[in-house]
Parts: sequence; structure tokens; C-alpha cells
Amino acid sequence: MSPCRGRRRGRRWISEVPSVRSFLPEGCPRVEAVSITLEELEAVRLVDLLDLDQEEAAFFMGISRKAFWNDLMNARKKISAALVYGMGLRIEGGSFALRGEAASGSAESQEHQKEMALMEREIELLSSRLEYLGRRMAAQKGKEMAGLSLEEG
Repeated sequence: MSPCRGRRRGRRWISEVPSVRSFLPEGCPRVEAVSITLEELEAVRLVDLLDLDQEEAAFFMGISRKAFWNDLMNARKKISAALVYGMGLRIEGGSFALRGEAASGSAESQEHQKEMALMEREIELLSSRLEYLGRRMAAQKGKEMAGLSLEEG
């Protein structure tokens, strides 16, 4: 049985990557940190800071309302745990695409760009091969027509 179940997590649209990505409580010598993804932070920002409805925010991020709800609840639990138990909060990772940019620079987008470049090259090769075969076929038809006109004449 496969350890992975269900569908792969889809990419979410986010508006920006924050410049400050770590928050630590004051006066604690050893601090454990809770990790929150950039998509979860975006969900909290849209609903709690910008006062969007969940449906509007889900549309803005390009995901279903249920997926958005899951991200929002996970983020709120992590933030609450960090505040109540005096832990740090670290913002990192996730599967996202920056709004307004062609690609986020992630390994997945780089792989996609490589694949697209290979397919474009393959199309160019096939196009040149098709042109070559077309010229050859036209030349062959020209020979056939010349042969038929010699036989008729």
C-alpha cells in the first residue's frame, strides 16, 4: 500500500513573500518554533486582516473553499499554540505561485520550464522534418508528372 493517499496538494496563489519570516518571544532562553507555510499566512491575511469572506479569499488564492478552510484552520491553530505556549513562529515553505510573476522559482516550476523548452525544441525538429518531407514529396510528384507527360507524348 502506498504511503501517499489522495490527490497532490495544488499550488495556491499568494500576493507576497514577507521580508520578516521569524518571530520569537522575548525573554526565553531556548525557544521552540512552530512552522507555518506561506499559503497559511496568506489565508490568515486575507480573512483576518483584509476581512474577505472565505469564498472570496479562496477564489483569490485559486483553490476550493474547503481547501481554504483547512489552510486557515491549520494556520490559526499554529499561531494560537505559538502565542499560548510561548513558542516562536517561523514562516517557510509550501506549494505556491506568486501573483504577478511567471514562476515562483521553485524546483517544480524550474522542472516545468525545462520540460517546456524540450517540447519547443521537439516541435522545431518535427517542423523542420515535416518541411523536408514536404519538399521531397513535391519533388517526387514532379518526377512522376514529368514521367507521365513523357509517356503520353
